[in-house]
Amino acid sequence: MQLYGKELAKRQIAAYVGDYTQVAGVERFTYDEGVEGGIRAARVRSGGGLDFTVLFSRGMDISAATYNGMPFAWVSATGWGHPHAFVPEGRGWLQTFHGGLLTGCGLANAGAANVDGDESLGIHGKLSHIPAAETGAWTDWEDEDEATVYVEGTMREATVFGENLRLRRVISTPIGKSSLTITDTVHNAGFQTSPLMLLYHLNFGWPLLSEDTILRLPDGTVTTPRDDEAAKGISAAKMFTAPISGYAEQCFYHDMPQGDVTADLYNQRLRFGVKVSWNTQELPHFTQWKMTGQGEYVCGIEPATCKVLGRAAEREAGRLMTIEPGEYRRHRVTITAFTD
Repeated sequence: MQLYGKELAKRQIAAYVGDYTQVAGVERFTYDEGVEGGIRAARVRSGGGLDFTVLFSRGMDISAATYNGMPFAWVSATGWGHPHAFVPEGRGWLQTFHGGLLTGCGLANAGAANVDGDESLGIHGKLSHIPAAETGAWTDWEDEDEATVYVEGTMREATVFGENLRLRRVISTPIGKSSLTITDTVHNAGFQTSPLMLLYHLNFGWPLLSEDTILRLPDGTVTTPRDDEAAKGISAAKMFTAPISGYAEQCFYHDMPQGDVTADLYNQRLRFGVKVSWNTQELPHFTQWKMTGQGEYVCGIEPATCKVLGRAAEREAGRLMTIEPGEYRRHRVTITAFTD
């Protein structure tokens, strides 16, 4: 494996260190004060410049993330609020929307607050506020030539007379690399067909995001605005400015080519970027959240099973994805930091 400019096998690394955690690995901990107090977490160091924290208590979200010491995830003013502070009704989700590299949205609803039949659904669902069970965090050094850090856990969204969904999340990071892969397996453990709405709210901020940054998408991508506000900025959807006072968020739908796709944010001045990769058969929709206001300066890259107008709108448009009793569905997203 490649570590700090040298190609080394496991035994060769051992000659340089007393313990492998000197160069890479994962450690579990619990926050002990403030709004984060009581949150269980794990910090991952890849040995390839990638450093990030997984929040077991917050649906296996990923909070802060850096590459070679440079932060690239946006962090909101709310902090990593404990799930006990969650307000599920209406737009209450925003009171504990920490941002971070990943905020999970779903599983019964993702997108806007809405009323679907007789059910009132809050913005972006409950996933980000479900504490994980069956958790684990370890480094697999068994292979002589490569090693991988794994962090895993299971979230369950269930209600009497309603959905019974289990999401098993595994976040894997190769030692010596600057990428991580989120692999989610959703299981309908119940006995009725359930809606399945899953959105990966990936949030990128300064210094990666600046007036020097562009969003690069595959050839053949077709872009449409979410609403009238986004229509005003569609010609500059993939470009960014310095923070603007009073900026109103804009969201754009990017219809990508079929198959494996990549979207990347690239800072031309820093020559630093982050790539997000997924398969459109698993995640057919991609929303870009452009919010370049003062103090809320962020670009969201959001692969998903749905658009962001909520479950009622998905049902009305004939797009609502469902999962059958006993069925398993896998979704995977890879994030790679790079410089050139």
